[in-house]
Amino acid sequence: MIHAPLDFRLRSGGALSKDSALITCPKCEAPAFIRRSTRVTVTVKHLHAHCTNTGCGHTFMSEIVFVHSFNPGLIDRPDLNLPQCPADQIPHVLPPKRDGPDDQMSMFAPA
Repeated sequence: MIHAPLDFRLRSGGALSKDSALITCPKCEAPAFIRRSTRVTVTVKHLHAHCTNTGCGHTFMSEIVFVHSFNPGLIDRPDLNLPQCPADQIPHVLPPKRDGPDDQMSMFAPA
């Protein structure tokens, strides 16, 4: 039998450490930490995870799959042939709506 102690990486006070990667357990929706990952292809990765809820204890594998790029970035890799997001689906960050008094200065106002 293999002995593999669980390492929950807790900080003082019982909060989970911020340096562990967590995903959500599909059974109980508690955080689950990633024990290891395996790169299957350039765009697919398998994650082996363990639920932090001791009442659940679910161990499972999840899959991360590349869908599309919002911004292709500056590195040219034509060998990857990564799909681009359709222009109408690209998320845009817009300035907040003006809801203050007219004499209030705004850092988003045009110059």
